[in-house]
Amino acid sequence: MMTLGIETSHEHGSVGLSQDGQLLAELLFSPESGPGERLLPAIDSLLSLNDIERDGIDLIAVALGPGSFTSLRIGLAVGKGLAQAWHVPIVGVPSMAAYAEKVSFLSGRICVVLPDRRDLIYYALYESNTQVTPARSSTVKALQEHVRQTPDLALVIGPGAERHRADLERIVTVAPAALNRPSGAVVAQLGAQKFGLSHHDELWTLEPMYVQRLIAESVT
Repeated sequence: MMTLGIETSHEHGSVGLSQDGQLLAELLFSPESGPGERLLPAIDSLLSLNDIERDGIDLIAVALGPGSFTSLRIGLAVGKGLAQAWHVPIVGVPSMAAYAEKVSFLSGRICVVLPDRRDLIYYALYESNTQVTPARSSTVKALQEHVRQTPDLALVIGPGAERHRADLERIVTVAPAALNRPSGAVVAQLGAQKFGLSHHDELWTLEPMYVQRLIAESVT
């Protein structure tokens, strides 16, 4: 199965391919013109560089966030439009799961950190690739306190961790910058795994994942 993955949760975007569970290719694009202008050309380039025709795509996987409201909506709209035009199913993948998957071989807990606005972030804890705490939105200061109190925390990962590296690496190991970038290929891989278990097309049910911000922590 050839799967196209779309990740537009945050500033930088990524599209990628997986085939039969293996990562095949990936293309990152900058946010200079926004995902609305860059996403479709990035998909066309990805397919062209890998000599894949549009009818060679069997499934589309789209990252659901949490993240930027506008960017997530663009990714979902493009993914759904292509799924209908190409007559293929589509599934959603939580953005945090894609980062956790990158380091699922580590023992101990992993904290996935995604950027929100200013000094606000989203985070959740994972063990291997299993989420063990709900995603929440908080300040970086509150995250630091949570990190200090979390036993067996091996790593923090994600674009939020990269943005606040200077604050976080004082108390915990931060993943290398390359691992903190979005990965459309990992989104594709996880989407293929999900579809293989359910065979359920989510075209009419996909919505972005939003996280309730705690009022006590929303003041910056």
